[in-house]
Amino acid sequence: MAVLCADGETKMVDRYEPDGWTLDGEKITSPENLSKLRAAADRGGIIVRHWFYRGARCPDIRGFSDFDEFEGYLSEHARPGDAFEIWSFADVCDFGRALAKGKLPDADGCVPKRGAY
Repeated sequence: MAVLCADGETKMVDRYEPDGWTLDGEKITSPENLSKLRAAADRGGIIVRHWFYRGARCPDIRGFSDFDEFEGYLSEHARPGDAFEIWSFADVCDFGRALAKGKLPDADGCVPKRGAY
């Protein structure tokens, strides 16, 4: 089945009708969502978990600091029915909550005490 997307491009998709496709569902491309995502990208970036509709594979996790790059990703890699969970990097990734911290050592195993970070 061919689907005409918002960008005017036609993409092929196999829509499984028992999944209950509807016009009333949550859309990542709604004006409200895009506005929130643009603001978060401008504040430090977004973290995106992309689930593939009936894709039989694990989700893809990516980060974007440029909203236009995120829109390009949607246009190039997403298909109708794919699901997204997106977080503001600035809201969830502060220094104190880091799982691990460290610097990459050189060939001698040394790391700098200071640096221009």
